[in-house]
Amino acid sequence: MSLKKNFIILIVLLFFPIVFAQSDLDFQIVEVRIDGDVELDFQNSNSRLEYFSADLKLFPKSSYREDVIDLKLEHNPSASIVQRNSIDYRWDDEFEKLSFGYDAKVKVWNRIFQIPTDVPLVNFELSNELKKYVKESEFTDITPAIREKALEISAGSDTLYETTFKIAEWVRTNVEYNLSTLTEDAVQKSSWVLENRYGVCDEITNLFVSFMRSMNIPVRYVVGIAYSDAVEEGWAPHAWAEVYFPGYGWIPFDVTFGQYGWVDTGHVKLAESVGSNEPSVEYTWKAVKVGLKNKNLELNTSIIERGDKIFPLIELDANVVYDKVRGSSLVPLEVSVKNLQNYYLSTLVYITNAPGIVGDNSKVILLKPREEKKLSWILSVPELNGDFTYKSEIKLIESFGSEAKDELLIGDKFELYEMENAEIEINEFENGKNADAKILDEEIELEGKEDAATVIPEEPEFEFPEKENLFRKLLRWLGWI
Repeated sequence: MSLKKNFIILIVLLFFPIVFAQSDLDFQIVEVRIDGDVELDFQNSNSRLEYFSADLKLFPKSSYREDVIDLKLEHNPSASIVQRNSIDYRWDDEFEKLSFGYDAKVKVWNRIFQIPTDVPLVNFELSNELKKYVKESEFTDITPAIREKALEISAGSDTLYETTFKIAEWVRTNVEYNLSTLTEDAVQKSSWVLENRYGVCDEITNLFVSFMRSMNIPVRYVVGIAYSDAVEEGWAPHAWAEVYFPGYGWIPFDVTFGQYGWVDTGHVKLAESVGSNEPSVEYTWKAVKVGLKNKNLELNTSIIERGDKIFPLIELDANVVYDKVRGSSLVPLEVSVKNLQNYYLSTLVYITNAPGIVGDNSKVILLKPREEKKLSWILSVPELNGDFTYKSEIKLIESFGSEAKDELLIGDKFELYEMENAEIEINEFENGKNADAKILDEEIELEGKEDAATVIPEEPEFEFPEKENLFRKLLRWLGWI
């Protein structure tokens, strides 16, 4: 039996899949194709059609992070086209069936607005163009409860980036992503989402928009497509927001993905608007006794080319506080996150390998230029066969691809650490007590006692940050359901 205990068995008890895998590439070339068709109903021999128009709102446009390499407009029968903020296909002859759409190739860059200094909220003046982005819309209502909650969440913050981050992260961690019948069949107002605390990406985005607008901060609603490993097809319609930063412009914030101040190369923007009630396509026609029998709009997306991995933006380090424990222990995990850039950067840090975790496996952190902060989790260790010593690898990764690892040995010859032990460690991290201060406190307490020579273990310095949390097809946004 004693020989068996000399063996160390490698275990990975839990594996948490990486959901979003597009943010560590410098670019991607994505093909986006929309195919629409309509069937007209000529009701009798007296039916006449003067013209029919399909005004398509959703199409890619070149911007700071997207280059439209190619955009081929398709229509059958041949249509006259006017392209501005939308693509308007018009037919002036009588046809029972019409089709329209495009085939686009878009190069999406991993570009982040480099904001070295946060923007004060004091004297935040709005131009006439921006004023419409602080008003209510059909689904982004602003009630007294929304105003009050926004002020509560942002209390103590007087700068734009910090305020926006706090509100985005509160929504992410307090509104459950839930594809229920209510949120699938119809968009719900922000006030409903605040009360019920669940929704999908359009409801989540709407609540974020309402919070921000209640504080007179301009925000616009964005619709496009996004890639997620959590979706069987990979790509699906998606919604996020853009916040106006004076001196910089519109900065993306995707609350559903936890991407604040940037979005990954798996996001292709197709349109922006004041609210989520804008249609994806509008049909108009002038006729006598002609109706619309059928309509269809289909989206297809694929990756043509992937770029290289980006250079590290973040430095990540992990430390298991107790690295030798008995089964059933609860173990604090300390994680150091350092911004290597000269501008603000947020990243989502998540555990991919661990024996178990108390709570959520992911947390988002906002870092000032060159700033280093610490996050913490409590790992849960299962009861294992006492005849062996087990080794578990702890692995973390953050949005831009940096990784950190540590190891944990589990066996009944080691000490059992319970929740009380872990909470003491976490509280010390939260209070910012350093190792020297803790040792000094214990030495003073032991002074004059017979066992004062007892060796006191050092405790690591740690700060405990703020609280921690999917995505679904927005078919109704495109008017497909």
